[in-house]
Amino acid sequence: MPDVRSPVARILVVEDHDELADALTVNLVREGYAVEWSRSGREALLSVRSRVPDLILLDLNLPRLNGFEVLRELRGRGIWCPVLILSALGTTDDKLEGFRLGADDYVTKPFTLAELLFRVRALLRRTAGGGESTGAESPGASASSAPSAAPSAAPSAGGVPSVIGYSDDELVARFRLTQRQATVARLLANGLTNVEIAEQLGITRLTARNHAERVLGKIGVSSRGRVAAALRAAYDADRGNGAGA
Repeated sequence: MPDVRSPVARILVVEDHDELADALTVNLVREGYAVEWSRSGREALLSVRSRVPDLILLDLNLPRLNGFEVLRELRGRGIWCPVLILSALGTTDDKLEGFRLGADDYVTKPFTLAELLFRVRALLRRTAGGGESTGAESPGASASSAPSAAPSAAPSAGGVPSVIGYSDDELVARFRLTQRQATVARLLANGLTNVEIAEQLGITRLTARNHAERVLGKIGVSSRGRVAAALRAAYDADRGNGAGA
């Protein structure tokens, strides 16, 4: 698969905390990305209006215009470049609202640099490999071109958007999961706890735990924190082999 950073991928960091934004910028540039920094939602929207980036890292707690409002405005304009939310707001409601508005992934602060870079690469690789339009104009395209279609990360049968690539039916076939376990796998990948999964699905905590343990065993990981990475890696490998296309 071609390197997603050739040509150089452009990343817009939308973060009002200077220290964190500076650290993100330094490390992303070190990885070979071209990075632009916006300190507010309004500044970010102005930046995107002039040129759509390949990926947006979006904080939610922004002054005046928060991240949810920025995301709603972007999708309302038909701009579907990947958006990775970075937020200290880690409740189920916050995550679901982000996905409902069109986010592609959600990382709760504090996070490790390794995790962030992995998710950045995964989102850019998925976009490059799948051929989805990001909403950016191609060379020579007119400003009146029709907006791109919504991304394929549509809500699954379980009501949680896909941030791992596979549909529920593909999860069932690929990992020999039941339909309920496929839903649980998606919830685990989105960072939900057993308690949150139980509330989301209307089941007992014991049942949620049993489903989660079976999912871990079938996917072949030792902890719930590895579910998203394992599923993304399998998805990318399948696409590379032509099995998951």
